[in-house]
Amino acid sequence: MKVENFEIQVDKLKQCLEDITSVCILEGFQKQEHLVMVDSVLKELGRAEAGLASKSRQPVLTSPHFIAQYFTSFCEDPILKSLEKESEADVDEKDPVDTSTGYLAARECLKRLEYENIIGNCDQEIAMEGERANEARLLRATFYILTKQQELAMADLTLLIDNPEVEVKLRVNALIKRASLYIQQCKDPTKDPQLSFADFALAVELDPDNADIYHHRGQVHLLIDQINQAIVDFNKAVTLQPNFPVAHVQKLYTDYRAASTIGDHSTVNSVLEKFQEAIDKFPKCVETYALYAQVLNDQQEFDRADELYQQGMKVDTQNANLLVHRGLVALQAKGDVSRAVELIQSALELDEKCEFAYETLGTIEVQRGNLKRAIELFDKAIPLANTELEMGHLFGLRDAAMAQITVSTKLGITLPAMGI
Repeated sequence: MKVENFEIQVDKLKQCLEDITSVCILEGFQKQEHLVMVDSVLKELGRAEAGLASKSRQPVLTSPHFIAQYFTSFCEDPILKSLEKESEADVDEKDPVDTSTGYLAARECLKRLEYENIIGNCDQEIAMEGERANEARLLRATFYILTKQQELAMADLTLLIDNPEVEVKLRVNALIKRASLYIQQCKDPTKDPQLSFADFALAVELDPDNADIYHHRGQVHLLIDQINQAIVDFNKAVTLQPNFPVAHVQKLYTDYRAASTIGDHSTVNSVLEKFQEAIDKFPKCVETYALYAQVLNDQQEFDRADELYQQGMKVDTQNANLLVHRGLVALQAKGDVSRAVELIQSALELDEKCEFAYETLGTIEVQRGNLKRAIELFDKAIPLANTELEMGHLFGLRDAAMAQITVSTKLGITLPAMGI
């Protein structure tokens, strides 16, 4: 969609939002059909604003912690695999190689966590059409994703995908990453999933035993609430790679969601036992603690959930999201707003790029009736969002708060706090 079209759509939707918000305020937010209408308008408005914002977005490298987490979602990434093989090999038997420029320099930066220098070194390899240019392009595309430059990432991934001479493992990894980008953009809610699943289907044709395909396709199914299809894909990923920790615990979490939805208590109890087994099997996988804690929180076992988040912090001391989750547990278990805010603020001290912390603080301020403060927090979260889809959600939260301020001012009404 052209920028001008996005701008027209945003203006119309903002006026529509103000109108329906006025109705809701005058009704005391009592009529469900009007609340559903507000939610629908907010989704459309957020999507349009995210599309508009993405056109002029500045490159920002996400936090080192998020980058590490991103790579743990792949067990067959060809670049990471090559690094693993290299570390396992006898270095003394190798001839010395120049790692000062190009792709090899980019790989060294990846090993040393010097992420800001990776794209530049990949540029060199691609410009001189070096023998590792395809790997450089895949690594560059990956860091375009991690610096929120989705269109540039799309271009690199598409070049790899469309070239049949590129090694299969590289093409398949590119297909998985492009499929994830399609579902995370805010262009067409009907067409985006179709494009995503088409890429996954081609990946399966090329490399049917690649567990990463099924793990990431399962994530897409979850995103669009296709839980049964997600379970099938996660099962396949775990069957292919039984020691793939993130896929294993994601499968358990999805099994829990499905069983909980239909009230299957026997399966719920079985999944809880399997989560405990997963902690014993994958003690260094922080997702195991985090997802198990979310399940226990849903079961209202708040103390155990908090203990698991604390255990997760011992495994990954830089994981700010776990502190935010602990704040939410404090809020849900005891209504302890002060403790919740304290924990979430400590998350920001740990990682100033923790978008989840700003979003959660903003939501708390909305519920306390501090709408202007909430808007400030959502504005801090928006540039940190990793995808257009996340941006759309955050714009929606901000727009809801702004509409309430605008309408209440026009009507001369003071809005009450929402109970915390």
